[in-house]
Amino acid sequence: MRRLLAAGVIVVSGVIAWSATASATPTPPESSTEAAWLDGLTERVITDVAAGKPLVAEVHVPLCDNTIIPCGNPRLGDGDNPKTNLYWATTPGFGVWFGRSGGGWKRVAKIVETGDPDILETHVYRRSVRAPASWRKRRVAATFEVDVVVHAWRGSAIDRALAAYAAQISSDAPRTLKLADGSSLAIGGAAQLVAWVGHNRLMDLARFEWPTPSSAKKGTIAIACHTAAYMEEHVPAETRVPLLMTRDFLFANAAPLEAAVLAFAAGGSYARIRNDAAIAYAKVRDRPVAKIAGAFTNPADRRWKKR
Repeated sequence: MRRLLAAGVIVVSGVIAWSATASATPTPPESSTEAAWLDGLTERVITDVAAGKPLVAEVHVPLCDNTIIPCGNPRLGDGDNPKTNLYWATTPGFGVWFGRSGGGWKRVAKIVETGDPDILETHVYRRSVRAPASWRKRRVAATFEVDVVVHAWRGSAIDRALAAYAAQISSDAPRTLKLADGSSLAIGGAAQLVAWVGHNRLMDLARFEWPTPSSAKKGTIAIACHTAAYMEEHVPAETRVPLLMTRDFLFANAAPLEAAVLAFAAGGSYARIRNDAAIAYAKVRDRPVAKIAGAFTNPADRRWKKR
């Protein structure tokens, strides 16, 4: 049974038969409070990148599981098998999308012995991007590194995955991930962007307690069905900056996540992040942008509850 609660983070979820049909809405200016939040997050990232650190986006993907939602067929809904799963093995899935020809990413780690029985694989993808002019004025190099760290959670462990996502957007405690070349990448509290992509587990829960925000500024992304309805009241804060959420049913996949990360890395506004995610989703689903743009939301959306 579906219940709508208050919400506020970035989530992409849904089943393969669902697609967004909302019309695009005009983009009003966001409130000064939320504009200041984005400025604060950008300031953190500029400081990190100027110091030689990468922009890190860490993504929690609970695999589609037929025991929780219909995923299309037994293979797509085998939550124990990334090799066939809807959210991992399909063309826009996280195990395929970033490795596509001409995508611009290089996989620098594929970890199958993760040390956690419920995290079946962790992939790390890397690319260099051109710094926006406003960042270069702040001593950021002409290009900098963007790393996307994706965890494939066992489908039946979706509650653990949600708890890990909630804890990470509320924590400043870093963790270290070893890469294939022997180098290390700081993740956890060191990741500036944190995302949930998959089924909106909050739809199934009578209650969920979000941790108290930490002092570390994070950009939050939640790509799943109707995430704003469940998060908009509880997640957004000065240190949990709501870059992207949703207001419709849709198919959780990597394309809008990639677009949102790259839009932020280009110095994009809330409006650009929302727009680029909608364009990417429309392309991968072969839908007109005007028909699905309203499925994505953030403080640039007139429906957003202003602070």
